[in-house]
Amino acid sequence: MADVVTLGEALALLGLAPSTTDPAVVRAAYLAAIRQAHPDVNEAANATTASARLTVAYTVITRALADGQTGPADPPTPEPDPGPDRRPAPEPVVITVDVQVIADDTIEVAAPPDLAFAWLVQTGHVVGDVTFLDRSAALLQILVSFVDEPVCQMIFDLQGRAARGTTEIFCTIDSIEDRPAPPIDAVTRFVAEHLAETISAG
Repeated sequence: MADVVTLGEALALLGLAPSTTDPAVVRAAYLAAIRQAHPDVNEAANATTASARLTVAYTVITRALADGQTGPADPPTPEPDPGPDRRPAPEPVVITVDVQVIADDTIEVAAPPDLAFAWLVQTGHVVGDVTFLDRSAALLQILVSFVDEPVCQMIFDLQGRAARGTTEIFCTIDSIEDRPAPPIDAVTRFVAEHLAETISAG
């Protein structure tokens, strides 16, 4: 499992200047680095660790940009989420878990983050190969290949919405070949369908 990295370390890992603010520049730097480091193309003993660390760095930078941080300062430590997963367990009840695609790259699950993450990991094993996961950061990476499409890397970033009792799953997909990845909206729907099946089967 990759170590937690600061924003400054993440920028250095991807060879980016502290003043970088363009998500497209960050994405291009990440793809260039992961194409060299990924264990599918790199036989070095530390390829898996290096690839995971690059993925964590990419996530740290994109989250920082989304929060409006443009300098090298480390992101502030988030306040603990007093969401439903930290409350005493309620009496068991039978519920129907709703899974919806709410944007081209976002799935909403009517469940707290710990449950949503567990179901997503199970789904990841069905649709591809889980290559990295970090439960504390709610981050999952899988390697997947669709028919007539290049081998791709998918990253899932989970965010709990305590006020609504739901979890949003943000999806990204990048080809590790020289061909473009399939459209993100189609892939998001595909994952949502399999996630709903995983939850129903559970």
